[in-house]
Amino acid sequence: MSLSDALSAAPLSRFLLPVGDGHVLQVETLGEPSGEPVLVLHGGPGSGCSPRLAELYDPARQFVVFFDQRGAGRSVPAGETRANTTARLIDDIESLRRRLGIARWRVTGGSWGATLALAYAAAHPEAAASLVVRSVFMPGEANVRWFFQGLAEVCPEAWQALAATVPAAERGDLLAALQLRLNGADAERARTAAAAWAAYERAVAEPAAAAGRDGLPTAAELDRLVLKYRLQAHYLRAGCFLGETDFVAACAALNLPVTLIHGRLDRVCPPANAERLHARIRRSRLVWVEGCGHEAFHPAMVAAWRNALLPSADGAEGR
Repeated sequence: MSLSDALSAAPLSRFLLPVGDGHVLQVETLGEPSGEPVLVLHGGPGSGCSPRLAELYDPARQFVVFFDQRGAGRSVPAGETRANTTARLIDDIESLRRRLGIARWRVTGGSWGATLALAYAAAHPEAAASLVVRSVFMPGEANVRWFFQGLAEVCPEAWQALAATVPAAERGDLLAALQLRLNGADAERARTAAAAWAAYERAVAEPAAAAGRDGLPTAAELDRLVLKYRLQAHYLRAGCFLGETDFVAACAALNLPVTLIHGRLDRVCPPANAERLHARIRRSRLVWVEGCGHEAFHPAMVAAWRNALLPSADGAEGR
């Protein structure tokens, strides 16, 4: 279903949700109010909800809730790192659930959104009916280092292009070098860092799309990228405020249906991490997507995602 079809099939509501600390979240709901409640958690951190995400759900059967996390997308203040941690995001999700009067919902998300979905369900197991997650990101220093340093051997051209934006002496910790520029007072330096990070991310996650991309970002797009990656760097430098050992232990304590969907060719979130979580989550099932990497909208990934969201896929009940 296209986004235009989704929007015409059911009413869409938008509202702002103040969550404290000066943060106000942008929330949208789509679909049948009496249908299965489904929460959508976007990736990043810091990306915000893409309008294309609506294509992945069924508004005739589901009541779908989207929101931009603190500092992300259209939530304000944009790019704000103050009072912005995973624990605060989990609290925000609960505030949103109570605001909507939902007892239990299916929680979905991709990449960082998958990590947040698992962390939320571990913190509030009574509120999650089931999870469907894609390309789960494993938090912790080792996995962050893989993305910024380890991929130099796997994607050398993309990595070298990113590394070329900082002095040779700083290339041993590209995340630190990029964060320094994103947080600095020099706007042009920050834009250069954000553009390089975005290009690297596309090349690693979606090589076919990256190769076909035309044109350069506008000044406004670059400024939005600065805010996005400033927030993402804030999370990644802190191991997403979770830590790998604690995160895996929390996942092992889950006792609800969990569908893990992962591309066999994922270079951003190595498939071995999905296998590791599957082995620890007792009621999980792991769905491999052949010929697919980290792309959310790869046709094979979309098919696997929609199939996992069918009513009979895990037997979970909504509100």
